[in-house]
Amino acid sequence: MSETRPLAREDITLGARLVRAMREAILDGTLAPGENLSERRLLQMFGVSRGLVREAIKALAAEELITLVPHRGPTVSRLDRHAARELYRVRAALEGLACADFTRNADTQHHAELQRINTRLHELPENAASDELISVKNEFYRCLMNGARNRVLAQMFTQLNNRITQLRRFTLSRPGRLTTTRAEINAIVTAIAQGDADEARHLAEAHVASAASAADARFDEIENVNTDAKGT
Repeated sequence: MSETRPLAREDITLGARLVRAMREAILDGTLAPGENLSERRLLQMFGVSRGLVREAIKALAAEELITLVPHRGPTVSRLDRHAARELYRVRAALEGLACADFTRNADTQHHAELQRINTRLHELPENAASDELISVKNEFYRCLMNGARNRVLAQMFTQLNNRITQLRRFTLSRPGRLTTTRAEINAIVTAIAQGDADEARHLAEAHVASAASAADARFDEIENVNTDAKGT
């Protein structure tokens, strides 16, 4: 089914709005991993000029959300197991630093917001849609970055988190992952509330390691399904 996402023409430049809208379409799965991005479809979807589409593709290729494939054109980037492992290793370092900086630098308002987000995460039903889970996790990270008060860290983490969002869709769908995520996030928030920056950092790194293991297990499942399909 064809989908259109016309852009409002006020506020920031139309080109910047297009980059944001295309990024959101990739992160919410409307533009799926591995999908070929024909100019015709993008022109129809967003209602802008060919030149703006080409510039947006370049910008998102620089973020590694789009891959420029010789003789095929741009496609939505698809993460393999090796890339996933690399991303999670870097994310562990950045997320640990963010939790430590938040503990040291956040004000009362940031702490209250983090507690509200943690409560919302625990109130989600067990059968919550992956989009809802991802939305709450992204709120958690936005609060974390704001309270950490480290602009460079926030820029680096946001770009990396955008790429990991694609993986998060299938790791959060694994049985028991939501329960584990709630417990891990709650432990982090508790350490932060207690002012223990080192413990918050350690728990954040452990949370990312757990997420990395879940992603690795999903790659195993996909490979086993593909192997079984070839054998039939």
